[in-house]
Amino acid sequence: MRSDNLYRSRFYHWAEPDNLASILQHGLLSTERLLDLAKVPENEREAMLCRHRPESVVLPNGVIIRDQKPMRPGLIARALPKDVPPSAWYRFLNRFVFLWSNRERVERHLRAFGGRPQILLEFDAGRLLDQLGDRVYLSPINSGNARRRPAPRSPEIFVPYREWVETGWRTLNGESRPPGCPPAEILLEGNLRLKPFLVSTTKIGC
Repeated sequence: MRSDNLYRSRFYHWAEPDNLASILQHGLLSTERLLDLAKVPENEREAMLCRHRPESVVLPNGVIIRDQKPMRPGLIARALPKDVPPSAWYRFLNRFVFLWSNRERVERHLRAFGGRPQILLEFDAGRLLDQLGDRVYLSPINSGNARRRPAPRSPEIFVPYREWVETGWRTLNGESRPPGCPPAEILLEGNLRLKPFLVSTTKIGC
């Protein structure tokens, strides 16, 4: 039942309108891959991958990388293991493409944009999991939000989809989650091609 509910659902991704042309050509790319695509010099690239983004960044090719305002170093440090500095967490997250797993989180995230126009990409979850399940990770929390009382997190919080189907969530810091607890985020390392998974592209406020 746990995997059936996820399999029959939709996955979602909010994108900046200025990024749509690049997305249609290259698919969804992690921040790491976006910097490669824009041919950012290696020393600058590595610094950007390890650094907090207080504001959105416009790359030389015009692609916009979103800010990380909910994940300031002082906030995220409270939720990380003592041996994981914020810079390592930023570097780790920048390897992935992130999708939302349900409409409630999608709508909540839209409100955080403050009325700015956005593009909503909707994906067929079942088809994506069938074909790319070996590359999919699940997270029980919004890994990029450290406001209020942030849940503890580390790379171990991301569970491979196949593992999650068999055994559910991992026990971390002595805390376990019920088997029926749905994922908050869907992650793929590196990139996500659009075909044949993209169901619709909707412009909001454009």
